[in-house]
Formats: sequence, C-alpha cells, structure tokens
Amino acid sequence: MEIYLPVADVSVNVFVLITLGLVVGFFSGMLGIGGGIILNPTLIKLGIPPIVTVGTSVAQMVGATVSGFLAHLRLKNIDLKLGAVLIISGFVGGAFGVFLTKILEEAGHFRTFVLSFYAFYLAFTGITMFIDLIKKEKPEKEKSRFKQFIDLLPFKYRFDFGHFSVLIPVFIGLISGFLAAVMGVGGGFVVIPALMYLAELPVNRAVGMSLFQMIFITAFLTYFHGTVNHGVDVILALILMAGSSFGAVFGSAVGQRINKNITKLIMASLVSTVSVLSFYQLFFEKEKTKEGIKQVHNFISDFAFNHPQIYSISVIIVSLIAGTIISMIAHRIKLRVEIFMEKRREKKI
Repeated sequence: MEIYLPVADVSVNVFVLITLGLVVGFFSGMLGIGGGIILNPTLIKLGIPPIVTVGTSVAQMVGATVSGFLAHLRLKNIDLKLGAVLIISGFVGGAFGVFLTKILEEAGHFRTFVLSFYAFYLAFTGITMFIDLIKKEKPEKEKSRFKQFIDLLPFKYRFDFGHFSVLIPVFIGLISGFLAAVMGVGGGFVVIPALMYLAELPVNRAVGMSLFQMIFITAFLTYFHGTVNHGVDVILALILMAGSSFGAVFGSAVGQRINKNITKLIMASLVSTVSVLSFYQLFFEKEKTKEGIKQVHNFISDFAFNHPQIYSISVIIVSLIAGTIISMIAHRIKLRVEIFMEKRREKKI
C-alpha cells in the first residue's frame, strides 16, 4: 500500500517504511547504537530526498529518546551541569551543520556529501571495530600516556559525575551536534564511547547523558531543519517512530541475552554493510532528478513552507507525545510477552 509523503513529495510503500522502522529500532535497541546509520542510506535508496531524510530522521528521534531519557532520569544517571555543557556545545555544532547542509543543498552537492560521509565514516568505524575484536589488550603504558594527556587538559571543573576538563564535553557536544545535523544520527556512536574513554564515565551514565543531550539536540535540530531547510516530513517521522519504538523495546531485550563479543561482531558487520551500500549509491547510482526538495501544494507542505516556525514546533510536540504513547504501548506488549514466555517455561518444567 503506497502512502504519499507531503514534504518529501514521493509515494512509498507504508509496509516497507514500518518494516524498516522495526528493523532499525531492533538493531538500535540490541546494539545500543543510533538507528540513523542504517535508516538514512536506506531512505535515500528508496528515493526520499537526502535533505528530507536527514531532517526527518532527527525529528523521529525526538520521540524515540523520551522513554530512555525518563528511565535514566529515574535511575539518577543524569548530571545536569555536564548535560548543560554538552547541550550548549551541541547547539553550536548542530547550527553549523544545518547551515552547511543548506549551502550544499542549494549548490546541488548535499547528496554526494552525505553519502560520502556515511561511506567513509562508517568504513572507518567498521574497520576499527573489527580490529578491536581481534587485537589483544593495549599495554598499560599506552593507556597511561593517553590518560596523562587527558589529565593535562586545562579548565578543570568538578561535575557531579567526575572532575575533568570542560574541553572534553565541549568537544563531544560540538562533534555530536554536527553529525546529528548533517547525517541525522543520534549521539550513541560519539557521545557514549567518548564519555566512557575521555571522562571515564561508567556505561550506564554515559548512555543516560547521551539520551539527555540528544532529546534537546534533536528538538533544536528539528526546528532548525524545518525552518532553514524545510526538510521535515511529519508523516514519515511518525511512521518511522512507530516502527522503531516497538523494534527498540524487543531489540534491547534480545541484546541483554547476547554475548558482548557477538554484539560487537554484529555491529561491525552492520556498519560495514551500510558503508558498502553508501559507496555503491555514491559511485554507481545516478541521482534521481526528483531528489532535490521543492515546494509542492498540499495542506501539510503549504503549512511547512508558509509557517515553518509553527510547523516545526508542532512536529516537536507531536513527536514527544507520540513517542511517549508508542513507547508505553510497546513496553506493555513486551511485559505481556515476557509473562507468557515465563509461564510456558514453568509448564515445561
């Protein structure tokens, strides 16, 4: 069944989009990564304009991060002072990224830019993960030298989660905000490992801080992409959010039962596959003439172009409400499935 996406101005099979959302959410929940690395190259492959792909991917993350953020807030995995630095620097990096996408889109080079970024960035990430899987533990001397460099950084500040240089969260925020703006990806690939290795935060706190930062960054970028680039399709965002929210709940349950090395291997293979797909699209597929965003005349598109500020704020509010409701339903279904499986085990025993 085809569904028309009013801002993207394309028709796509709705079951393909829902399935894509489920798959992306499942891997995201299982591996603890941002689903944008799988989602966005696939959407471009389906004919969605790259500028709409990136903007909408960020918009659907607004709702998708609510549940995780609230859970970590209850677990006290949020440092407000550290979060404020990550958010402010993320706004700066994100704003630069949005204006860069506008310049590249107007010049007709955004598709090439974003696919190149995916291809090379993910290739580097995949190779690094494979090397990490097969190499032996680093000598203590190398670790101590790196730690000495981090300890020598100026502008130390005592956050609730540790005492380290303010330059660390500023750097992390700038990079994660920029990547979210130009690639439509969450902070999991940057914020979580960076906080773990640079600020020495335990993984649960690093995940909590990543979710805390991204809920603000994605809302900010949704507004910016909607007003500057007119690249947010609310219909596409809601469909993807519905699929990814359900997928993430079950993916996280599966992820808790899988060996960490197997998880790393799956992640490395997945990232490398998407990198190859991006390389193929970049060098062997011609850009479709319809991939440049243009104003079309329907109610939602007219609203998005004529009242971009109100439209963008509306998308943020709708994403937050829809994300919360969908997440609650998904968790209830997961709980019922777990109870059902437990009863089956008891009967077998």
